[in-house]
Amino acid sequence: MSTLTPPTRYSPDDVERLSERDGKHYELIDGELREKIVGTKALFIAVRICERLNAAYYPARGFAVVEAMTYCFDRPNHGRKPDVAFVSHQRLPDGRVPDGDLRVTPDLVVEVLSPGNSGVELQDKLDEYLAAGIGIVWIVNPDRRTIRVYRSDGTTRLFREADTIADEALLPGFSLRVGDVFPQA
Repeated sequence: MSTLTPPTRYSPDDVERLSERDGKHYELIDGELREKIVGTKALFIAVRICERLNAAYYPARGFAVVEAMTYCFDRPNHGRKPDVAFVSHQRLPDGRVPDGDLRVTPDLVVEVLSPGNSGVELQDKLDEYLAAGIGIVWIVNPDRRTIRVYRSDGTTRLFREADTIADEALLPGFSLRVGDVFPQA
């Protein structure tokens, strides 16, 4: 008679320890580790967006980070690692960039599509981010050179390479020409 071994359940502390040990990026999905594979182009784009956000808001109003483990969901042992997260200082208890993982709800998260992303996975992330109270989610498509903006009020808009994202209520004073975040064609 064979016995099935129940799946191992992990905690946020396990994610950090195993990431350091394995040299891999993990997300924690309801206690299960899922490796997050990020390509060079996606990281390049994420860093460009992060630089623009920090140029506009750091240090006075907030900060942006790339690939920070984020625990802002209403489920224990559940965390995502958005490609970019922007957090205004007012969301932080002491107004400072935390030492460890993000444990507050970001104002904005950005996901840059990579060849390994499935439509179901992307929709799950989008739904989770909006349900967690994240006000704006950007989905960046490097192949089409577009950014689709989803807002917590249910509105969405597609920005093409020549368009400029500006006048977003949660990003006052911020302006970004979409084509500026992509590698040269």
